[in-house]
Amino acid sequence: MRMRKLAMTLSQLPRHPLKEPTLEQYSTDGEVAAKWLASIDMKEPFEEVDGVIDLGAGNGILGIAALLLGAPHAVFVEIDMEVCEVLQKSIGLMGFNDRCRIINGDVTDIGDNLVHDVVIMNPPWGRQTPKADRPFLLAADRCARSTIHLLHGRGAAHIDPWAEKAGWDSNRWMEVDLPLPASYPHHTRKRGSTEASMWWLERPTR
Repeated sequence: MRMRKLAMTLSQLPRHPLKEPTLEQYSTDGEVAAKWLASIDMKEPFEEVDGVIDLGAGNGILGIAALLLGAPHAVFVEIDMEVCEVLQKSIGLMGFNDRCRIINGDVTDIGDNLVHDVVIMNPPWGRQTPKADRPFLLAADRCARSTIHLLHGRGAAHIDPWAEKAGWDSNRWMEVDLPLPASYPHHTRKRGSTEASMWWLERPTR
């Protein structure tokens, strides 16, 4: 799928309701998601992995992008029941019901039995609650067989040290200005952007 068509498709998914600021719920922009996932696909084709896990899935934009690019299966983990309803609608609209599983729960409750080759996530960045991303990092470490793809704030200095300590090779390989529409009362501008980076974490070959 061409990146432009991918971006248009992702941008037309049902929107995240964005009602719970304590969970740091923010939508990943369709253009950004398309560029990121298509770039991953060029290096690590999704059709060649056994499946992907989308942690903190929201409306499912990242996992759905992977499915559109050929991933055979996707697991979506989302704690908010109302958001899961939006996610289910997104999956249904794409015709992916038979290739998906939704887990309505906390990432901390994921056991060691949920494992796929790839984990993709845009976790909470910890701006409202310090270290809010740590449960997601720990869950990704448990769930990813070979690769973790992570979108985070550009100033996140803890990702590389965490990855090294956990036994991953890390590479901050993309940077974007992530569009950030006003979603909560503490947002003072109608629309802005924030600097973000993408990390590619791989288990070292032995």
